Amino acid sequence: MLAVGGGVAVTPLLSSPASAGTTTTISGGGGAPPSPTFGGVVNAPTFTLPLTNVGQVDLAAAAAAQVHRSVAAIPQGAALVPLGSAGVPPYRTVDNRLLTHAPAGTPSNAPSPLTTALTAANVKGERGFSAIGGVQQASTQGGTDLEPPDQGLCAGGGYVVEFVNNALAVYSASGAQLLGPIGSPAVFKQPSTDFFSDSHCYYDAPTKRWFLQEFIVGTVGSSGQELTPSLQFEAVSTSPDPTGTYDVWSWDTADAATPGCPCFGDYDNLGADDNGIYVATDEFSIAGPAYNGVVLYAISKETLETAPQTGIVPPVFGYRLTKDPFGQPYIVSPASTPPGARFAPNTEYFVESNGNALSDDHLMVYALNDTSNLASSAPTPPTLYRTEVKTEPYAFPNDAAQRPGPRPLGTSVQDPPGGIQADFDAAMEPTYVGGRLYAELDTATAGGSDAVDWFILQPSLSGGTLAATIAHQGVVAVTDTSLLYPYTALDASGVGYLLFSLSGPHSYPSPAYISYNTLGPTGPVMVATPGAAPEDSFTCYAAFVGPSYGGCRWGDYSMGVAMGQRVFMATEMVPQGYRDTLTNWGTYIWSAPPPVPAG
Repeated sequence: MLAVGGGVAVTPLLSSPASAGTTTTISGGGGAPPSPTFGGVVNAPTFTLPLTNVGQVDLAAAAAAQVHRSVAAIPQGAALVPLGSAGVPPYRTVDNRLLTHAPAGTPSNAPSPLTTALTAANVKGERGFSAIGGVQQASTQGGTDLEPPDQGLCAGGGYVVEFVNNALAVYSASGAQLLGPIGSPAVFKQPSTDFFSDSHCYYDAPTKRWFLQEFIVGTVGSSGQELTPSLQFEAVSTSPDPTGTYDVWSWDTADAATPGCPCFGDYDNLGADDNGIYVATDEFSIAGPAYNGVVLYAISKETLETAPQTGIVPPVFGYRLTKDPFGQPYIVSPASTPPGARFAPNTEYFVESNGNALSDDHLMVYALNDTSNLASSAPTPPTLYRTEVKTEPYAFPNDAAQRPGPRPLGTSVQDPPGGIQADFDAAMEPTYVGGRLYAELDTATAGGSDAVDWFILQPSLSGGTLAATIAHQGVVAVTDTSLLYPYTALDASGVGYLLFSLSGPHSYPSPAYISYNTLGPTGPVMVATPGAAPEDSFTCYAAFVGPSYGGCRWGDYSMGVAMGQRVFMATEMVPQGYRDTLTNWGTYIWSAPPPVPAG
């Protein structure tokens, strides 16, 4: 986790011996595009859940009432006390779920991309600020020293909202903090002892409403019986002001009647079209090893926004995806659409990559059709379609290196920095604009570092048949440097930036990006601001998290969004001078004018 605060010191990103040899790469898919494949209706069991009104929260009042826990700096060489030890305060949590997705073995089909330049220059007019970090996140009511930093970002109406792990803050477009940080329990009107995970936010430009989303994991007794339910929360603002009041809603994701449950809905990806809000989760058992696949949820956006006035509460429609051509699905990500762009007509799209193998060269595209039915007086579940798309190869990413530097939790500054865990090769948070789907994922490269596979997909749904083709695709990579947790942030014309964290043997973890036009990424990779030190948080050390846990736990996703004449971006980094006893991660929010569309 990162600490927020003043500007990040300008530490050289690259050591001088490596500068000449560190280059970046973009490669595009060559040759004729593959023929489209055609798909039909998915035989996914559907069900309906009730939506519960939790109450209304005033974020400004809740922020004013926050009592922040003080956090202390760690002395050099202090003893490391393992998690679970007697007397250790409950201010430390590691999100270890990435390991459940990691296949055993070595990727055999990793891409070998071409290379171009890495530059310290930025887009003209780029500006940014240090945002929520580990120190602030841990200090909120209900906050802990928690890794990894899940990055939620949304923007609209001149406001920028960042939701990182269990803390939320609101900024002006120039970076002035208007509210926060405030802990998730206060946001969703829950006890401070509840553990929240996977923060997301979304600004719905047509209705000027804000959506805040997280979930909690329920509890079970000694015999595995449910004591408290797992809940998915959705808070909806009552006005265009994100610092004002929200109506808080929840639904039960424990799914107690399904084998292996009670469960919880992990990786609650969030998307929207003109008609609905869509949440896609991975269903894991609370008490055991069971994994039941993906559950998709669809809720009428209009009915949800007006429910306090009309008294009409929309149902939550669920779809169980227990198998697909990959085997068992996970991370089926719903799309969102930039402000000012047209939503897909009466349809919400989803994208899935193959998480069941070390490498693959296919994606799945899903379409939920007739979503306008969600707001009808007697709504029924929209129809779900799926098709398969042949793509360039991708592979489960490697741990990323990081430049050696000060490590207060180590025995000396000469200790080699621990490897940073990259994302698994999951296509998360796609974007729909101009009739196309823009997706991205982390991939290992044949050279041993990590890169970004990017895809521009052309979906079509007609006569009960879903088809999709590759319009453009490619790989962005940096020689001897890894790119982590990518996101494609576009405006209504389909241009913007592909953003990510950057780290390598000559680079501290830093926010970086590359211009993206209607044909894909172009130009050099740019560092928004250089990181100041290695990641040096408790998840880097076996003394804290156990010998079987490998690699510093670094992020789950990045985020970006267009607002006005700028594109706002956010991802993890290590800033200058901010840490508490156990964490030194940070986040950075920056913005730049979009590039000129390709001719």
